[in-house]
Amino acid sequence: MKKTTEGWEILQSGYKIFDEKRHYEDKFAILLSENCSFAAAGTAHLGQSPLADKPANWHGKGYHYSTSEQVHDLWHWKAVRTNKMHLADDNFIGKPDKVRPGARRYTAGYQQDSKESGAYRMNWKWYSPTTITPKRLPAKTDQLAPYQYSLPHSQSPDWTISWFDYQPYSSSHDQFPLGTLMPSVLYTSNRFEGDRADVRARGIWRDGHWSLELVRKLDTGSSQDIPIVDGICMWVSAFDRAQIAHTRHSRAIQLSFDKTL
Repeated sequence: MKKTTEGWEILQSGYKIFDEKRHYEDKFAILLSENCSFAAAGTAHLGQSPLADKPANWHGKGYHYSTSEQVHDLWHWKAVRTNKMHLADDNFIGKPDKVRPGARRYTAGYQQDSKESGAYRMNWKWYSPTTITPKRLPAKTDQLAPYQYSLPHSQSPDWTISWFDYQPYSSSHDQFPLGTLMPSVLYTSNRFEGDRADVRARGIWRDGHWSLELVRKLDTGSSQDIPIVDGICMWVSAFDRAQIAHTRHSRAIQLSFDKTL
């Protein structure tokens, strides 16, 4: 977010249509399924309106959803939002979800696993493509100092902020100079708890590349997860500072475990 003459604005080029490709985080996704069909186990449905009775998507690229009762496991590591938690967001692809009144984005079958607690939030009261009102501001003006300088990636500051280190927004406290940058991701706790926290993950950026390790039990016992057994199929996707645009491959990677281990 950036302070301008009109107020605070979200730095964005495609965020309005959920297709940001510049001011976003790197991400990595793994899809696991008992189904090894093309198009990500048959969950990729392209076009503006693949579901006639559901809202069209904003970006025209399609939806992920299951056409059967089968659940597909999705691990979603996010360089800003979940890396500090040492987690990947444990999600799943299932049947198209119901339309929720007031929700700006419909995600069809792409949904989050259940959780007991833990969250991150965006630091604005209501989204707008022009100006927004932050939910919270720093209690001390020097808290934003590290974000005002262009640094190498390896030295860049953590772009998450703590809910508890900031205070509720008020115009009397909003005395920051024009051009001030402020992170938009608020941590209300330091990690998820429950099914959504089943995948441990940590990425390290070095020499222009990410090194990422992910760990999960072979069988979590959750109905929203897929047990990892011989023959399970896997797809991987990298997101280069992109909200939804990612790499893809047509054929699945089928897992095979050495029985002698």
